[in-house]
Amino acid sequence: MPRETLAALRTGQLWDVLGIRLNGPKADGKRIVLNWKFSDTGETFVLNLENCALTYTEGVQAEVADASFTLARSTLDEVIAKLTSFPEAVAAGKVKLAGNPMKLAELMGLMDEFPRMFEIVEPKRAMVR
Repeated sequence: MPRETLAALRTGQLWDVLGIRLNGPKADGKRIVLNWKFSDTGETFVLNLENCALTYTEGVQAEVADASFTLARSTLDEVIAKLTSFPEAVAAGKVKLAGNPMKLAELMGLMDEFPRMFEIVEPKRAMVR
């Protein structure tokens, strides 16, 4: 996703996009709780994977979370836009983490990739007899 598009999305909308990309059957039986705190916007979120659905709650932090991340929202935008990777951002000191950061990798492994470009109208195909 282009960085300009990401900057136009509210953080809640970004979590909604992740929820749409979640492959429900792959997520069956998994439970992941991630705390997010954005230092530049002051926002806090809990991202929760449970019952094959990804949901979020704004303005709170879970007392018991698999991992917690503190970063600037702009850093998350850079990661999503593939201008940097999450491990590179951590190594550069742009992300503070607690808990098991591999839970984020596990969650991202449950996401489907959709083609960016697709045919709006396909040519009529001849039937073979």
